Amino acid sequence: MNASAAPLIEVRGVSKRYPGVLALDNASLTVSPGEIVALTGENGSGKSTLSKIIGGAEQPDGGVVLVDGVETVIANPATALKLGIVMISQELTLAPQLTVAENVFMGRLPRKGRVIDWATIRRRAREELAALDVHVDVNAKVGDLSVELQQEVEIARAVSSKARLLILDEATSSLSEHATERLLELIREQAKRGVAVLMISHRMPELYSTAGRAAVLRDGKMVGTVPLPSTPESQLVRMMVGRELNDYYGSRDCVPGDVVLQVRDLASADGALAPTSFEVRSGEIVGIAGLVGSGKAQLGMALGGAIPATGEVKVNGAAVTLGDPRRALGAGIGLVPDDRKRAALLPTRSVAHNMTLTWLPKLSKFGVVPTRTEKRRVREAIAEYGVKTSSPAKLITQLSGGNQQKAILGRIFALGCPVYVLSEPTRGVDVGSKSQIYALLQKLTESGAAVVIISSELPELIGLADRVLVCFQGAVRGEVTGDQLQEEVLNAIAVSGHVHEEPS
Repeated sequence: MNASAAPLIEVRGVSKRYPGVLALDNASLTVSPGEIVALTGENGSGKSTLSKIIGGAEQPDGGVVLVDGVETVIANPATALKLGIVMISQELTLAPQLTVAENVFMGRLPRKGRVIDWATIRRRAREELAALDVHVDVNAKVGDLSVELQQEVEIARAVSSKARLLILDEATSSLSEHATERLLELIREQAKRGVAVLMISHRMPELYSTAGRAAVLRDGKMVGTVPLPSTPESQLVRMMVGRELNDYYGSRDCVPGDVVLQVRDLASADGALAPTSFEVRSGEIVGIAGLVGSGKAQLGMALGGAIPATGEVKVNGAAVTLGDPRRALGAGIGLVPDDRKRAALLPTRSVAHNMTLTWLPKLSKFGVVPTRTEKRRVREAIAEYGVKTSSPAKLITQLSGGNQQKAILGRIFALGCPVYVLSEPTRGVDVGSKSQIYALLQKLTESGAAVVIISSELPELIGLADRVLVCFQGAVRGEVTGDQLQEEVLNAIAVSGHVHEEPS
């Protein structure tokens, strides 16, 4: 890292206003060649807005951006790319109808004369993916891949562009622990070669193991910059949220009761999930861990009726119709999918419409939803689940990723389901909001709900779950409880499929 070098990028006094919201307020930042800077703050603090301005996706209302000391107008992402500025976002920008190889080299396809050189494209795509230890058919349609594999394709595209500045906006949010560590090592290697890195992540261990300093935004203002890893995490969190966070994962005062969810030989029709059986009791949180392709994602979708499946699922003894999300919800299984952009949001509708989507049958009287009742419920839910928005009428896509997630969680939590299946429930959510979500989960279990959490964040599973099931190559290969709930144990099973007596 080389913070003493002249800045590659300097943001000076930048402001940005959206209707009803001052997203950035006179914010300044520098990133030098070979330096890794963590841009931190709560959801809605202005992190993504600032990164989009640097990446050409947004224009500032005030202030300037300098590249190599020269005031520069970065009019669009194409201009940013020409300047060597490449962004990897949690909101995927891939073309789902194109192949993996086409996406890796989108906008810069190698040619032989006037003819596209497809053989070179496929060969170089394999090489870029192999460097990330990603094994996927480069001829496969991106839309057919899991969210995690899509994220890794997006990373390969960014790295292959020979960037001068890499901007990572929650780039690891869809990745497993193993894939995340590969990416972080790649970032460190890029920095050693002189690439500047601006890194946005709500995962503190990533920031402390990778970045040299953290710039902290709160309510659109840059409140300070501190060195890493020497600054205590508690101090950084306090700067971000403006308060102390105690009892991060929370606790619950209840003992698991009767079996609520029974799963017998549940398997996905595509074979990605082998026949799987387990039970979850009232007041219990069961975690699901595993690498990409392990079957954990399919397990969540099969439980929620989102994919064709075979086997048997029962809620409080009543059979659930498989392969039908509406019937699964009607039977009492509330599913929060991992891909909110494609599977959970109505992007052209308001925050209010997105939150009331599943409430309408309960709110309606003789087929009509009283407007006053709907507005009141939305206001209450926005307050209860901490959704930051200037108005319930605002488009859901105008919220930060974390606030979109909280709106989706609030939509499901408000139903009072006996079973919740939550896939990556805190993806892209800041530490303060994570603590709020964890408290809500503990409250759900105290009310008697059975909760299944599928997460790539092992500390999250260890901190919340009573026990963790670990998937490997499409099957559950281990159940970990008590003192054995350690990252080393979970990782060992996820990588090898074998249960070890002691952490390796």
